[in-house]
Amino acid sequence: SSDVRSSDLVLGERLPTVPGVRGFLSYFVLIGAGYILVEVGLIQRFVLFLGHPTYALTCVIFSMLLASGIGSAMQKRLVGLSSARLVRVLVVVAVLIAVLAVALTPLLTSLVGLPLALKVAVTIALIAPSGFVMGMPFPSGLRLLDEWHAPSVRWAWALNAASSVLGSVGALVCAIYMGLTQTLLLGALLYVIALVLISRNTVRFVSQRGRQSPTG
Repeated sequence: SSDVRSSDLVLGERLPTVPGVRGFLSYFVLIGAGYILVEVGLIQRFVLFLGHPTYALTCVIFSMLLASGIGSAMQKRLVGLSSARLVRVLVVVAVLIAVLAVALTPLLTSLVGLPLALKVAVTIALIAPSGFVMGMPFPSGLRLLDEWHAPSVRWAWALNAASSVLGSVGALVCAIYMGLTQTLLLGALLYVIALVLISRNTVRFVSQRGRQSPTG
């Protein structure tokens, strides 16, 4: 009955026990938290540059979501099911975030006298490259996980969403007590840890798939 199915769904779902899959699911937690750390850090960083919190919120979220959406749409062509390409994307993400963390303050200080329209254009231009590559790790990871253990995809969605929500609170705490530069660098660090996880667990996946393949 539908009631039985509902109770099974609510009470019977457990994290998968397939070796390596739980570690792979941690990847989705890391990129979810990393994304929101970077987003919140950038919003705070651009408030003074754009002159108003509403402008910063609008420009940063618009730039990141648009660029990330384009990156997600392009990931099948640029990354596909290649874990090696995904690792390279994660390296690029971490490097771009680290560069923004270090270079934004002096750069924005030198451009603070520009008209608002040009400031908006500068904001989009600075954020779009990072947003583009940050849109690739999630769908790429989902495709790899679907090949490995399809029932775990629902967990990937759930854990990524939960980490994004909790990460937004953590990002504010980090910004207050650590500073904006450190918040952005922490976001970059989470992508580096995700890189390590994806490397280790995809190697395990390939070895398991090889053992399961028929021989002779």
